[in-house]
Amino acid sequence: MRGVPLKELLESILPPGTRVVGGGSGLDHEVTWATLLRTIPARTAIQRGDLLLFSIDLLAMREPPLSFSALLELALEREAAGLAVVGPIPEAWGPLADEAGLPLLSLPEGISLADLANQIARFITARREALYEIERELQRRFQQAILAGEGLPAILRALMEVTGKHAWMEDAQGTPWPDLPSPPEAPPGQAERRAWLRRLPLRGEAEPPVALFGPDADGRVCLAGAVLLDRRPVGAVCLLSPSGKIAERDRFAVAQAAAACALVLTRERSLWSAEARLRGEFLAQVLRGELPEAEARRRARILNEPIEEPMAVAVFRAPDGEGEVERLTDAIRRLTARFPRCRVQPMAEGVAFVFPPPAGEADLEAVVEGLRVELARALGLNRLAAGVGGVYAGPSGLARSFREAVQSLQMVEALLGGARTLAYQRLDVYRLLYPLRESEVLEEFYDQVLGPLERYDREHRAELIPTLEAFFACDGNLQRTAERLFLHRNSLAYRLRRIQEITGMDLRRWEDCFRLQLALKIRPILRRFYERPGGGSSSGA
Repeated sequence: MRGVPLKELLESILPPGTRVVGGGSGLDHEVTWATLLRTIPARTAIQRGDLLLFSIDLLAMREPPLSFSALLELALEREAAGLAVVGPIPEAWGPLADEAGLPLLSLPEGISLADLANQIARFITARREALYEIERELQRRFQQAILAGEGLPAILRALMEVTGKHAWMEDAQGTPWPDLPSPPEAPPGQAERRAWLRRLPLRGEAEPPVALFGPDADGRVCLAGAVLLDRRPVGAVCLLSPSGKIAERDRFAVAQAAAACALVLTRERSLWSAEARLRGEFLAQVLRGELPEAEARRRARILNEPIEEPMAVAVFRAPDGEGEVERLTDAIRRLTARFPRCRVQPMAEGVAFVFPPPAGEADLEAVVEGLRVELARALGLNRLAAGVGGVYAGPSGLARSFREAVQSLQMVEALLGGARTLAYQRLDVYRLLYPLRESEVLEEFYDQVLGPLERYDREHRAELIPTLEAFFACDGNLQRTAERLFLHRNSLAYRLRRIQEITGMDLRRWEDCFRLQLALKIRPILRRFYERPGGGSSSGA
């Protein structure tokens, strides 16, 4: 039920000479009625928002006498708006009222409490009727804005028209809502609004909560109404007053605008949910990069998906991908349920796991490898592969991390036997070569550089290509290469001469060494080497 701030009653209807003895911090409490206490205790007579009127003698009339602290406790329990007393108030009462945050007013002697209660009741009733008319007019304006089909922009335009003040909308982190009027530079109370929205309890009331923030150094204030979806705040409609003055009509307008915005967002979310069921989950659309950046950000705010903060994506896949997706998805969700910011999404490429970067020194690959091992053990999988993308923020960042994770996953399956984790940052030159694996140019280059050597090894059962790999792995050091291959140095020298004769390359020339090393990198990713039952080459990435 609407009331009138006690401060306004003090300024307009309470008799001259009324003093605030204590509890001044609660003068913003809304008074919904004036109740004259004739007997104490009067627990059933006191309602939420009542201004309690009584004479000082009333406490002494009870047998035994009732203490003021007991009356104060009763008023707090019933959520009264304040106390107004006729008669000399003891000094100890003021500090007690201050501690309770409940206003204690001293009324002048000789007034009729019954007449005062009637005056206050008539004043509140008249104000309530006037505010009801204002509220109906505001509801009509915002309903017209909604029906116009322009959504949030139409609501904010209507809010600016009815108040004459600049309005904008921001999310729960204080970020301006996309495609809507921008806030002024450094709007007052931005950090305080974020904290206020976080502290708001789950609310069942029909009307959104409204709060005032500021003034700042320039005297500006901001009036904000929380936009609630499923009783949780997803943002705020804000109104700027450069003069620092906010009228009651402004408060109603902000509350009505916040409620209208919540209605529009609820409808949009319902449409998106239906679309998501037809085209796949929202997160899947983001990972594939199917939504425009601004649209993805807008939907994420409403659906409470953490895509704005830095995140990484890992993709898991078992050999029997199609049959294991559901079990794998459930297992990842179960093992990561204690981390509310993580998301799990089955995709055609595997099961995507979206997670914030680990704190401290732990790296992404180690974290995902630990999860992969636990998953493989829980599901009884001999081979479970995982790829990890980089850490990025925003919709495009998530899509990029997903692409990197998929590429790393494919490299694990192609080159590493499909039973380990590989981070994209460790792919090195393979991140350039692997996307070209079906390119004729890549295969032509390989055949030109290493083709003769490969044919020689196959025809003579030689091991010249492994010898060349060992030579480069040992940075061209002959002694270390011979030890690695368990060869005499003369045997190694003979093999290296044959390599140079067959390929026409000189291992002393940097350019020739570069071409040979590049061809060795290309070798394991060509389709003819890794498309075979049971796994691929054992070459490392």
